[in-house]
Amino acid sequence: MEKNIELELIVDGKDITINKFVQKVIAGIVAGAVEPLSGVKKDWTDIELTIKR
Repeated sequence: MEKNIELELIVDGKDITINKFVQKVIAGIVAGAVEPLSGVKKDWTDIELTIKR
């Protein structure tokens, strides 16, 4: 995974500020879970994840 990571967190329409360390942790977890999936290209550039409850 590249070092320049952009991660945006919006909860109930409010933009939540997160530091670079947390951005890297969340991005690493999501990318690590998504990359091995069938149909995901190795050179992906954007992952969108929506969680609703």
